[in-house]
Amino acid sequence: MNTFAKKVLILFGVMVVMSGLVIFLYVQSMEPDEPEADRVVRETKAYISKHFRQAEVTSVFYDATGRYIEFDYAVQMKDRMTGTEFLVYVDQQTKQVTDTYLSEQWSQELTEQIRPLVENVFGKGTAYRAVYYQDDVQQLKLDPASSSEYQKAKIPPFITITLQRDRLPTEEKNLTRLATAIKKQKVLRHGNLTTEYINEKGVLREDEIGFNTYF
Repeated sequence: MNTFAKKVLILFGVMVVMSGLVIFLYVQSMEPDEPEADRVVRETKAYISKHFRQAEVTSVFYDATGRYIEFDYAVQMKDRMTGTEFLVYVDQQTKQVTDTYLSEQWSQELTEQIRPLVENVFGKGTAYRAVYYQDDVQQLKLDPASSSEYQKAKIPPFITITLQRDRLPTEEKNLTRLATAIKKQKVLRHGNLTTEYINEKGVLREDEIGFNTYF
């Protein structure tokens, strides 16, 4: 075997090893660290015992993709009465234990309540989501296990209608109709409505700009 062939084989071997190392490190980064998982359970135990006796711990959530800026690890919980799934975590900025219970519960309740209104305007089976963002709810400084209703909250939720079709000339009028129905039924006083468009693969379309309506 000549010198050139040897160099090629060596280079190829190095590339294989480096590729394997990169894959190994990536897989490792996606795996939760057991001591960290145990730590978040310990640090949230007293908070959970005080505020969520009606809920059960289901697992520990590890934010491997960096979706959340508030935490890397959180305790996943489920309310036995309402079925609401939520997170309890130590906020990395404030170092205080907090939770997503009310934001998740309100989002779930609102989503269920407006279904007939959404389908009446946009058609049966229309995909949509209603969201109360955690930051907004947290600013209300309510008791974590509060029985407060979302209708009384002075923060507008965000309702997104996802449509797998082209935008219609009547789209803005459709949003206005939905907003009118929501207010008429006294579901909400204020809120944000928007449309988004996806293709047959469920990917957001950039060629169709959605409408936004605040009421």
